[in-house]
Amino acid sequence: MNNHGQVENMSALSSMPTETGLGEKVKKVFYISNPRQLMRYYYTATPLKYFVSKITESAEESLTLFDNSLQLKSDVYESLCDYKNFKTCMEEILQNYVSQFGKASIHSNIALSFSKLGTACKKIGDHKKAISYHKQSLQMNRRIYGENTAHPAIAASLNNLGIAWGDLGDHRKAISYYEQSLQIDWRIHGENTAHPGIASSLNNLGSTWGSLGDDKKAVTYFEQSLQMTWSIYGENNAHPDIAMTLANLGLTWTYLGDHRKAVSYHEQSLQMYRRIYGETTAHPHIAMSLNNLGITWMGPGDYKKAVSYHEQSLQMRRRIYGDNTAHPDIAGSFGNLGTTWRKLGDHKKAVSYHEQSLQMMRSIFGENTAHPDIAMSLTNLGNVWGCLDNHKKAVTHHEQSLQMLFTIYGKNTPHPDIAKSLGNLGTAWGDLGDHKKAVNYHEQTLGMMRGICGENTAHPYIITSLQNVYVAWRNLGDYGKAVIYYIELEKMKKTV
Repeated sequence: MNNHGQVENMSALSSMPTETGLGEKVKKVFYISNPRQLMRYYYTATPLKYFVSKITESAEESLTLFDNSLQLKSDVYESLCDYKNFKTCMEEILQNYVSQFGKASIHSNIALSFSKLGTACKKIGDHKKAISYHKQSLQMNRRIYGENTAHPAIAASLNNLGIAWGDLGDHRKAISYYEQSLQIDWRIHGENTAHPGIASSLNNLGSTWGSLGDDKKAVTYFEQSLQMTWSIYGENNAHPDIAMTLANLGLTWTYLGDHRKAVSYHEQSLQMYRRIYGETTAHPHIAMSLNNLGITWMGPGDYKKAVSYHEQSLQMRRRIYGDNTAHPDIAGSFGNLGTTWRKLGDHKKAVSYHEQSLQMMRSIFGENTAHPDIAMSLTNLGNVWGCLDNHKKAVTHHEQSLQMLFTIYGKNTPHPDIAKSLGNLGTAWGDLGDHKKAVNYHEQTLGMMRGICGENTAHPYIITSLQNVYVAWRNLGDYGKAVIYYIELEKMKKTV
């Protein structure tokens, strides 16, 4: 490859029969179909590469011609997205370190093993274990380098804990860890320095503020991160960090209602990922981009295009994780397909997809576990049963979702998911003819959305809430109150 005799890129990831129409911008890829062959290659290539790099440093460096260690295997499994085998290797590596150094030992290799096990658990959807491992990594790094020391390993542990808490739905806790990580990176590298760690923290803060409903703050963080990654890697270079930030900007502009801008960012992200991994490679990042485009095309109402993207994403995720594997990404694809088919009017198909999603989420997180993804599946089923005119079933699912969200975030916590759940209950009770309950729930939603987005902010969530309150009062027959909300609604629409 270095001598340009190998024309294609090489990849050991699965290939997909997908056409992108990107022409010469996408590099050809030669796929290695047997991971065992690749592993055997690395047994020789890795020690040889290490030896060559050390020749100039020491004439007495001994040559190892073969390395089939657990460390090498774990690195290869991680690069192949084979996270179950990656986790198995790391568990054995950790046990070896504990046997070597002692159970109570403090060592950087043990801290790194905890961190890698946390990453492996995240990838297979076990977020509670991920938190446990990252906490152990943080504690050990602080004992090694000092509790108040600004060290990259401590910053990385804090960042990983932020990701893990975000995966569990505790976004406030996630922000706290990201901000601590960012402060350490600034102390190490300087506040005005373009550094990958700083860019990562900015990107993660953007994602988390978006999850809390503050999309404008999210855009600000993402744009800072994008400018920084461009300055590090080059504006015209394809790099995963740039592609990820483009994807995050696409999602945020979707929530802000600018679908053209959102599609543009997602298409740039997808094109970049395919340049990196190969046009027809099955990779989690490419599957995510296809999923994001499916979500975005729902905004302008092109549901057939959305279904196409979600089906491509689901097919790729099954290729990556296995057809019969319970994984959050696969469950997410089921949920998105259910929502899209509901929009297309095929409610029976929608129920089927949402029930598969709910069943898979419960098998991953636990039947009786309160988790945001399970709450979302319950909400989606409530919406579909409402479309099928089974409003009692809709109310039941929405109430289960709301109680779960109260358990996760707290009953008195202003949170977008809680506000939306209250709004869904308002709609369901209105459909059942109980307009007093409908008014009560919709007004709670409006109050919470104003607390989250700002009292006088012209935010899509507030506009939707005003619309629902206006309709609820009108259905109750109180036209005086209905007119008050209608006037406020029209004024806000004009400011958007």
